Amino acid sequence: MEADKLQETFNKVPLYCQLASKIAEQIENGTYQEGDRIPSERELCNIYHVSRMTVRLAIDELVRKGKIEKSQGKGTYVSNKSIVQSLNNVYSFSKEMEKQGKISSTQIIKREIVPADYKVAKHLGIEEGEQVVFLERLRLAENVAVMVEKAWFPYHSFAFLLNIDFTKKGLYKTLEEEYNVKINRAIETFKATELNSHECNLLHCRKNQYGLLVKRTSYCNDKTICYSTIVSKGDIFEFTVQLGQ
Repeated sequence: MEADKLQETFNKVPLYCQLASKIAEQIENGTYQEGDRIPSERELCNIYHVSRMTVRLAIDELVRKGKIEKSQGKGTYVSNKSIVQSLNNVYSFSKEMEKQGKISSTQIIKREIVPADYKVAKHLGIEEGEQVVFLERLRLAENVAVMVEKAWFPYHSFAFLLNIDFTKKGLYKTLEEEYNVKINRAIETFKATELNSHECNLLHCRKNQYGLLVKRTSYCNDKTICYSTIVSKGDIFEFTVQLGQ
């Protein structure tokens, strides 16, 4: 009886979504591996006995999710877009992408002076209403938008951030190399979150999609440097941590 209900629910899912799920499952189980070319539209039509429109919609869905990518005139291939992130040490996005052989880039969405609200003030250890430097950045790996980062810094110590070109050098690398501010400790919390319309637009994903929210308070020795939030699509990051006794 339960199986019949599950089958009934599955049958209500649009056909292209069912096909996209089947192909995604084959990617996950290794049938199609990173860099592999998946069957052509015509081949998929014959394999699954569906229309060309259903196949195209399924392919578009998988491209949107970053599972596959199209190469003009060559075909469609399994993407190498998954980002493995270790939680064992304080990290920076740019350095991690470099370690994984991925080209990272940054787009500045907002950079301005704003009054600290209660939450930001609490994390920074300042009074509510004090001025802070607010940065909103879109982080990309291999030209694919992967996360939206918002960061708040006390204005009296970090006013210089308003004039730095972060497209040439990363934020934390600049702080360390040019201002001798090295983040050596951070406290992070993770939770699932529903992406808002602004985040969905930046990350090129459908509305009402769930992702991962990371809240981080960063320190240089015992001094609070910044408070930041990072939002990413749920299927982009894979976090690992080494446990021991």
